[in-house]
Amino acid sequence: MQKIIFLYLLFIFQSLSYSSTFYFENIPIQDAGRVKPIDTYAEKTLLSIYERRALKDPKISASDWLIESIVNSDEAYSKNIFKIKSKDIANALDLEWRDPHYYSYSEISNGINNNIDYFIKLYLLPDDQKTVVEKQLSNLFSNIGLFKSITNSFTCLDKSLTIYHPEIVKQLGINSGDEISYTFYLFNKKTIDSIMTTISTGSKLYQKTLQDSLLKITNHFDNLKQNKLMGDPFYRNYNLKIIPTNDVWISPWELLDNDVNDITNDQKQLLMILEEYLKYYKNNDIDNMKLSASSYLETISNIDEINTNNIKRETRYNQSDSFYYSIVMYIMAFLVLGISWIINSKHLLKLAFLLIIIGFGYHGYGLLNRMIIMQRPPVTTLYESILFVGFVGVLFSIIFERFRKDGIGILLASVVGASLHFVGFGYENDGETLGVLVAVLNSNFWLATHVTTISIGYGATAVASIMGHVYYLVRLINTSSKSYLRDLTKNMVMLNLIALFFMLFGTILGGIWADQSWGRFWGWDPKENAALLIVMWQILIIHLRISGLIKPLEFAFGMIISNIFLAFGWFGVNLLGVGLHSYGFTDSIATNLALFILFELWFAIGIYFLIKDTDASRKN
Repeated sequence: MQKIIFLYLLFIFQSLSYSSTFYFENIPIQDAGRVKPIDTYAEKTLLSIYERRALKDPKISASDWLIESIVNSDEAYSKNIFKIKSKDIANALDLEWRDPHYYSYSEISNGINNNIDYFIKLYLLPDDQKTVVEKQLSNLFSNIGLFKSITNSFTCLDKSLTIYHPEIVKQLGINSGDEISYTFYLFNKKTIDSIMTTISTGSKLYQKTLQDSLLKITNHFDNLKQNKLMGDPFYRNYNLKIIPTNDVWISPWELLDNDVNDITNDQKQLLMILEEYLKYYKNNDIDNMKLSASSYLETISNIDEINTNNIKRETRYNQSDSFYYSIVMYIMAFLVLGISWIINSKHLLKLAFLLIIIGFGYHGYGLLNRMIIMQRPPVTTLYESILFVGFVGVLFSIIFERFRKDGIGILLASVVGASLHFVGFGYENDGETLGVLVAVLNSNFWLATHVTTISIGYGATAVASIMGHVYYLVRLINTSSKSYLRDLTKNMVMLNLIALFFMLFGTILGGIWADQSWGRFWGWDPKENAALLIVMWQILIIHLRISGLIKPLEFAFGMIISNIFLAFGWFGVNLLGVGLHSYGFTDSIATNLALFILFELWFAIGIYFLIKDTDASRKN
């Protein structure tokens, strides 16, 4: 146990020290209603476009991809990052269908630009009026606009014009051969305009060269701004909102589109720091990049109250991939456990338990960070509720294993942890997983306690159900003594009682919340009915078992069936599209849910009769 605690603390220390420096990924940005590190925004954007959190071949992080796209837009246009999901989409864009199905902006843009009116009309069409192919085309069109807009986001900060004329150099206070940006031009436009008034002095050649130089400057930056307007089909181009104002955050271009006289000194300082950062990035000057990013955070704190520790924490959370490592540990524990049972090795059994503990540590670290970052329980979106239920299930299984010490708890933990991780990863791409919630979900004590308690009930129910599966398999193999089976039966009843307690208590708390939010304790809402069904089923099978009306095998059957009630209550009611419990959860789970229910029915009924037949043949 001491070794386990040491390894856990070592893991926590490693995770907390993953990243302690300020680079571009830690720059704050306001997006989707909250301030977050730009690393989160980059990952969300790349998930939408590329359907991955990082580029591969070669592997590039989301933040590196974002800054590269900003600084080296020409190179970014040639990267194959847009996923085409069907041959029909490729044909519509006059593209060759190839494997892998990733294409560059340069390849796709011609097909879109040649039919721009069609794509704009399609984009504005309601989703329920689109075919599957039209939805994919519309999403691709939106991603193209987003990407093009990102590549133009910092063009106002790019030092893109070299100044040589001695008079202009003198008046602007720069050196001959220095480069200037649109931002510098705008802040010094009065000075540039005043030079025009002195153009009549000097020789005709001098006047001509000065006039040509001034015209070059004006035309260059006018064209730059015009190109900015072409960043996306609707000319918004205000994606990277990294400049705080009194009310909202805005992008550098958006700030400069306002009256420059209204720009505060702090905001001007932010623009200058970003200019320097881009210069250092191009020169690969890492030390000065770090200093610039730190200066940016220090300056931004003078405008808006920013929790830099929370910004750093969220970046570490993104980079740690804690849930990926936890599922790896769970799968490894499952494999090691199987080998330990085959060769009857206690050392491997201990190793499997250690792997479960390490996976549990990663799992808990990820959830803890989500709670600290969002200041709420990690149960208010479908994605994080799946992860939390898996965490609870693993916790119950670990406690269970500490009492039994035969590997059954390890089996339960690995199956619950790994399976719910896989389910959760399927919903990771469904929007911002650390997003701001609607008011009714983010402002009520009773909601937080209700959802947390009911989620614990879900986790306990899942563990109890898997225990029913385990009992089936033990009975089928028939390698255990009657006393061993009796112990398993007692464990099943205990697990189901724990699940019942949390499900019943959570449902009651939900009624209290409903009374405060909607003015009634119970309204026969589909979600309420589903929770009630789970509770009633658990009460029924416990009653039948305690009263002796059903034997352990039938009780295990009932526990397996409870998994079906759980799946329907957790996911299935969202397919109905009615009721007050609709907060943007996915509706694309019908097929997977149906397959799961069919499998559970086959297992519960088919294996039940197989056990009966096997028992009968053994008696004969």
